[in-house]
Amino acid sequence: MAAAIPEPGRHDGRSATVVHGLPGHYYTDPQIFEAEKRAIFHRTWQCLGHVSMLPEKGSYFTASIVDQDVFVARGDDGEVRAFYNVCRHRGHPLLTGAGTARRIVCPYHAWTYDTAGQLRTAPHTQGVAGFEPKDIRLNAVRVQVFMGLIFVNLDPAARDLSESFGGIEAEVRAIRPNMEAQRLVFEFPMRHDCNWKASVEGFSECYHCAPVHKYLVDNVVDPTTYVLTVDGPIQRHHLKSRDGSMNQELWHLWPNLALGFYPIPGVGTVFCTRHMYAHAPDHSTYHYRWYADPGMDEAKIVAYAKHHATTTGKEDAEVVIQVQRGMTSKGYGRALLIANPQKGDSTEHAIAAFHAQVLLALGHDNAR
Repeated sequence: MAAAIPEPGRHDGRSATVVHGLPGHYYTDPQIFEAEKRAIFHRTWQCLGHVSMLPEKGSYFTASIVDQDVFVARGDDGEVRAFYNVCRHRGHPLLTGAGTARRIVCPYHAWTYDTAGQLRTAPHTQGVAGFEPKDIRLNAVRVQVFMGLIFVNLDPAARDLSESFGGIEAEVRAIRPNMEAQRLVFEFPMRHDCNWKASVEGFSECYHCAPVHKYLVDNVVDPTTYVLTVDGPIQRHHLKSRDGSMNQELWHLWPNLALGFYPIPGVGTVFCTRHMYAHAPDHSTYHYRWYADPGMDEAKIVAYAKHHATTTGKEDAEVVIQVQRGMTSKGYGRALLIANPQKGDSTEHAIAAFHAQVLLALGHDNAR
C-alpha cells in the first residue's frame, strides 16, 4: 500500500516527496476569503510602498488592504505616519491617489486635519456644546519603515516587523547598502483574475519557468542554478543570470510581498518589489514597482520593466486565470505538490510551507 500523502505542514523541508496542498475551495469560497481577510490581511505587515513615494513634507499616497482604505503621509515634522482614510465626522474618504497637502480637507463638509491626524477646523461648530476639535484625531494605523520600505499593520498588538523579517536586512544591504536612496521609476499594477494565493504560488516556484517563460529562461536567467530555501515566514530565491555574470536574489515575505534584485544587461542588478494585493476570492492585483539606485540608467530600467510586464508578467497573468478556473472543477480536489528542495528549478516545497502558514493563520488543523 502506498504511503499516505502528508499534509502541507508535515513536510520536513528536506526530503523529496509529494505533499498535499490546499483544496480548490480555498481559492473560491467567500467565507474562507473573509476569514483570510480577518486572520491574515488585518493582522500582518503589509508593504505599501517606499519612502521615495513621500519626497517632501505633506506628501501622501492612498492604498487599500482588502476592504480597509488607508493613507500614508509625511508629516510637517518629517515623520511617516499612516491613518485610516476616513473622516471622523460622517465617514467620507479624505484623500484619493497621491499628492501633497499640508492640510487634509474632507470633501464632504470641509473638516480639516493636519498631517499628524489632528482635527484643526470644522466649519460652523463654534459654540456647539461638547464639540472640542482638540479631542478629535484620525485613527492611526501602525507603520514601520524597514530598509526604506513602508509597512503598515491594522493590528495594534502585532509583533514588531523586525521580529519576523529583520534577518534579511543584512542580506539585502549587502547588495544595496543605501536602500533608502532607491527611487521609484516605474510601477505596473497587473490585474490577476485569481485568488491571491495563486499569485503568491506562481512566485514561489520555478517549476513552471521552462514551459511558461521561454524568453526569461532563454535570455535572462538560468533556472538550473536555482536555490530555494524556506525559513519560517521568509522564502529565499537565488539564481544566476543566463551568462553567469550576475545573481538574481529574491525574498518572499509572508504573506504577500516579494522583493529582490534583478539582473538587467547594461544596468546591473535592479531592486524591484511585487505586491500581491487581495480584493475578492477571484480577484487580486500583482503590483510591480521598479527602483533605481542613484546614477543608474533609468531609461533602461523602465524599458526592461515594460518588456518584463508584457512577457513574463503577461504569461503569469494568463496562467493564473486558468488555474482559478481549475479550482472550480469537480475533477480537481486538491493540490499535489512536488517537494524536492535539492532541485531548486522543480520544487514546490515553498508552496507547501506557504499553505501550512495559511492553515495556521486560519486555525485549521488540516485542509479538507
